[in-house]
Amino acid sequence: MTARQPFSLTIAHINDTHSHFESTPVSLSLESEDTRVYANCGGFARIASAVKHFRQQAEHNQHGFLFLHAGDCFQGTLYYSLFKGKANADMLNRLGIDAMAIGNHELDQGNGPVADFLDDIQFPLLAGNWHVDDEAKDKQKRVSDKPALMAYVPEHARASTLIKTYAGHQVGLFSLAVEQMAALAHPDHDTPFLPATQIAKNTVAYLRAQGVNTIILLSHLGYDKDKELAAAVKGIDVIVGGHTHVLQGDFQNLGLAKEDPYGYKVNDTWIVQAGCHAQSIGRFTLSIDENGRPAAFNGQNYVLLGRSLAMDASREQQLTAASYQSARDYLNSQSNVLILPSDLDLKHYLQQTYRPQVARLERDIVTDVPERLRHVRVPDREGGSDVAPLVTESFLWAAREQGIDAEFAIHNAGGVRVGLNAGPLSAALIAGTLLPFAIDVIAYRVTGKQIRCALEGAINNATNNGVAGLGTGSFPYCAAIRYRYEAWRPMGQRITQLEIKRDEHWVSMDDDHQYTGVSSSYTAQGKEGYDALQTGRRRSIGLSMAECFIQYARQQTTLALPSQPLVCYLHTPDQIQTCWSQ
Repeated sequence: MTARQPFSLTIAHINDTHSHFESTPVSLSLESEDTRVYANCGGFARIASAVKHFRQQAEHNQHGFLFLHAGDCFQGTLYYSLFKGKANADMLNRLGIDAMAIGNHELDQGNGPVADFLDDIQFPLLAGNWHVDDEAKDKQKRVSDKPALMAYVPEHARASTLIKTYAGHQVGLFSLAVEQMAALAHPDHDTPFLPATQIAKNTVAYLRAQGVNTIILLSHLGYDKDKELAAAVKGIDVIVGGHTHVLQGDFQNLGLAKEDPYGYKVNDTWIVQAGCHAQSIGRFTLSIDENGRPAAFNGQNYVLLGRSLAMDASREQQLTAASYQSARDYLNSQSNVLILPSDLDLKHYLQQTYRPQVARLERDIVTDVPERLRHVRVPDREGGSDVAPLVTESFLWAAREQGIDAEFAIHNAGGVRVGLNAGPLSAALIAGTLLPFAIDVIAYRVTGKQIRCALEGAINNATNNGVAGLGTGSFPYCAAIRYRYEAWRPMGQRITQLEIKRDEHWVSMDDDHQYTGVSSSYTAQGKEGYDALQTGRRRSIGLSMAECFIQYARQQTTLALPSQPLVCYLHTPDQIQTCWSQ
């Protein structure tokens, strides 16, 4: 038997691309805070160029090569709003992905879109803690019978594994996604996500028994969970992660953040993550000895930039020739920057196939914003979000336009992504940036007590007020109801005032009376503290969040805020005077 020789494996990786097929203008601070420029950053055509470059280098050095995506390609831009997963499958196929982890946003609208995606992709989708074997046989769209899905293997309580062979050595890959998938997204009830740690241990043991000594976890668990897993499970050599959008490394040379070093090590496991939105890419090389064990790790993240630079995001203010050259020389000298031309074939394909419909919406101006409207999730000293109440009002208006006798609306702050600048507001900005999650609006019947419990539960979740929260995005904004939350009171007693608008008057809601409300399907299904809104009587109003807001905005000459806040969020008793009177 011929002895195996040491070899090197180079892996390029991206994560949380969220349909950012085009480049994004980013503001960079070069050398000092006084030198700021805007550059085109990332995009799939530039990623394609980077991967081609990395692949050629690996071949020249006689290294093996893999290109991985750590999940969350769905949602995020107008390309998803218009084309859903079809465009993502198409564009990822053209990038030449070797494997992808499933992310939570792939399941925002249930299993159906994932089933369609699985039909279209030319690479395996790894989902090692997704138990799909008990999926109902009579579904119109099933994931369990899709060959591209590599899911949980119940008879062995382990993940499916992808094994690659290089120079006689086997490299094993498997994947795990967020355990709280049902709280974050909408996997079908008959396809749950299982706890990750024991599955990881079982999968490592299985791979070792198969003679696989190099093991890579493609993770959509999140950065802190990756660290916990690395501490708890021996035998994983590298965790290629996503979900939390961490750009590892020190990017202060560009005016960006400094995070943990790339290849953060916990015990014998290196952990990597490469930012988000197709703006950056990670690459590392594992030097593997004759026994198949990694002996060395070397790599880093790269911000992907084009050659053009300007003084503002609109690119109307150009740099002088001397300033341009100085900035260009500086960027060329930075080891964590890759300046690459876009892959022309992929760029032209995107422009010809998908770009025309996006351009039409960019030209569609629906209303005017008279002044900047800010967006915050949890109210601060300046108050709450200006934008979220308008979005919530649009749900209520749209439901009534559909003939639904809706009385109120509730929306979670995380479903609104940005504030609005003064000026014309386009349909493209609404559907691609403000409300990029392609989620239906749902009508439902609940009691006043259920509303009270849902509001408190959502705020407790957003502020970790006695509960293990999933983030500030659950904070509730309303239309036609107003409420007071007093944080210091015992759990279950923090909503001390709850009123509904009748004509021009506010009246107390009756705990026992049933009311008709509207919310996004995410909120209406009880995610992130909204458990009390779960009810059997529900139906879609036939419009997405963005469609509601676009139609509502068209009816407004300008977007006007409510005359008074509808949220009274209090930390301490001495804040009471800042809210409306009892």
